[in-house]
Amino acid sequence: MTGPNLVVRGWPYVHVTADTQVKASKGILHSVVLNGLTTAGDLTIYDSLTEGAPVIAVLHLDVTTSISVQPVTFIYDCQFNTGLYAGFDNTLAADLTFMVG
Repeated sequence: MTGPNLVVRGWPYVHVTADTQVKASKGILHSVVLNGLTTAGDLTIYDSLTEGAPVIAVLHLDVTTSISVQPVTFIYDCQFNTGLYAGFDNTLAADLTFMVG
């Protein structure tokens, strides 16, 4: 549907499969969606431009987290002040989507 009164809603997203600077400025982390998991490991989410403090969360992702073919969503709705960085440990092989504003 189109028209002058159309309101588009939703969160901007960033697709992540390795260490990534998700956003280079302050914002809001709405959610992280685990789309798929090949190898278990830890995902560390930083309020930083690199892998540095402060840490927002550490997600230990394993086969029990991704037990079905359906995506798993982790809701945060938290502010970050410097930037947003996703750090994969040496074993994690995952397909993620970050919803950020």
